[in-house]
Amino acid sequence: MRILARYILKEFFPPFIIALICFTLMLIFNDLFRLTKLFVQKGVSPLYLLELLIYVMPATVVLSIPMAALVAILLALGRFSTDNEIVAMKAHGIAFHQLMLPLLGIAVVLSIVDLVLIDYALPRANLAYASLQRDIRRHKPAFVLEEATVMKELETEGKLWMYESTDKESGRMLNVRIWDNIWSGRPRFSDAQEASLGFENGRAMLTLYDGLTYEPATSNLDEFRVTKFQQQQLALQLTEDLERSAFQNQNPRSMPISQLKAFIGTLKSTVPNSKNEEYTLKKIRSAEVEYYKKFSIPFACFVLGVIGIPLGLMVKKGGRMLGFGLGLAVIVVYYLLLQIGQNTGINGTLPPAFAMWLPNIVIGVFGIGFNFWVIAEGKIRAWQDRDSRLPLIVSRKAES
Repeated sequence: MRILARYILKEFFPPFIIALICFTLMLIFNDLFRLTKLFVQKGVSPLYLLELLIYVMPATVVLSIPMAALVAILLALGRFSTDNEIVAMKAHGIAFHQLMLPLLGIAVVLSIVDLVLIDYALPRANLAYASLQRDIRRHKPAFVLEEATVMKELETEGKLWMYESTDKESGRMLNVRIWDNIWSGRPRFSDAQEASLGFENGRAMLTLYDGLTYEPATSNLDEFRVTKFQQQQLALQLTEDLERSAFQNQNPRSMPISQLKAFIGTLKSTVPNSKNEEYTLKKIRSAEVEYYKKFSIPFACFVLGVIGIPLGLMVKKGGRMLGFGLGLAVIVVYYLLLQIGQNTGINGTLPPAFAMWLPNIVIGVFGIGFNFWVIAEGKIRAWQDRDSRLPLIVSRKAES
């Protein structure tokens, strides 16, 4: 049993490492492109960009581990099937569960590793990433400026803003939109024709020209008051002198499990006194979705292992390429279900817990079904092989 387990794991780890690197690079490509653009267009130091890239890595690795585990299982078992090693194992009396247990064991270990990364490494990396961004903004305020892009650097302070283009002659930003107080339940929206970015007393000030401001006139948001202005200033706090260690990110995705659980409890306690109950409930559902996702994604290593083992044994021809193709198909289905679950959980269509565990439930049910099918097929073939030998045995006895 130990020899078999070592042999299986020896076949598992090389494709796992290669798949982990490939999936991580694929997921990080967008961030790599964006950081390269910051270096070319904004003049940000390459050392800062390298540090930002390192902080992005945990978020991609936690998603890559389940995918790499599935592909590695399919490639390993696909190679066994193609080279008829599965047939040889059956001939030597090796049962299906003896082949299955080492792979499920490593899937459990990878689930634990993924959970530790999500609860320990990911929050700290996100915190360091956000803090470093603030540090860069102190030296390079243009770091946050991106045409036709909603800028979320001030989201935790309740502000989102964007501008469509830049006037080449004046350098002013054109068609500026600002969403303010977005977490208060009484949001305010400003739409200006032009804006310029300046600094007063070390603080970034966005000056808006010729625009309108929309804000709730009543507590139930049924009516809005519109104010026209020729010039208006808004403090963006892009250059505040803030040490990295002092920054606290209030994004649920960046919280450890224990902190996120306490955050959800705090939100629930504010519901009775909330002026906008629906908004608060949606915020609670969003936080709960992130909470259950921190468990469902690591458990995906085990679930994908359950479905990967029978699929790998079914591969007869095509070997590694067919196994890789099957792996990609299952991965696409899993993350499509995950996205659907996330959207329905936040909107309240499904309970957040069920919505985030839906992909594991669906893939797990199919995986268990495939396993029973493989076991049943193996028994049928064993009886067929035995029956096919009966005429030969009978004829030999008759001749003697």
